[in-house]
Amino acid sequence: MRIFFVAAVAALLSSCSDRGPAPNSHAPKALGHIAERIAPPTEQQIEDFGELANYVGLTMTGAPTGEGAETFNDVQKWEWALGGSAILIRHAFKDGSYGGNTYVYKDPKTNSLTYVYVTNSGFHTVGEMRTTEGGWVAEEDVSGQGDVTRIRSTAKLNDDMSTSMTSEYLKAGEWVPGHAFEYKPTNDLLPALKPK
Repeated sequence: MRIFFVAAVAALLSSCSDRGPAPNSHAPKALGHIAERIAPPTEQQIEDFGELANYVGLTMTGAPTGEGAETFNDVQKWEWALGGSAILIRHAFKDGSYGGNTYVYKDPKTNSLTYVYVTNSGFHTVGEMRTTEGGWVAEEDVSGQGDVTRIRSTAKLNDDMSTSMTSEYLKAGEWVPGHAFEYKPTNDLLPALKPK
């Protein structure tokens, strides 16, 4: 079951020296060639997305951590979408077997960050997140993925632009531990998804 990745995407609703950090950013002084050269985030993007704006332009690679972690890697590419009013996070497992897209945007009605995640495995999620000191907390509803109906995740942004995440799932009406995940900046290309 690939539901654990939903939490990783939620958590990674995770710049380089060419762009300059947003206020209170954990962005290092230089990431060199890892980040794409893009325009710095606007004041509105910083206001809407906070530290997440610093991740736009990065490609991240991640793997589950902790006891019993599965051995696979995932790649994410962070981009501006919809004229810069949303963040698009495209991801794929390195073997191309699974992936999806997440759109993060500021909901004008609730003034919160909302996201929609759609996968090539036929399920999707919709959630909200709130930023915390040095990270964020996210909660989302899951549709089309068996008995897992909700996910809660907590993420920590590290000084080196890596992101640490833990999650739990509402499965058959009971909260159960999910996975821990670690992402870091990479020069890897986003893998192409294999046809289903």
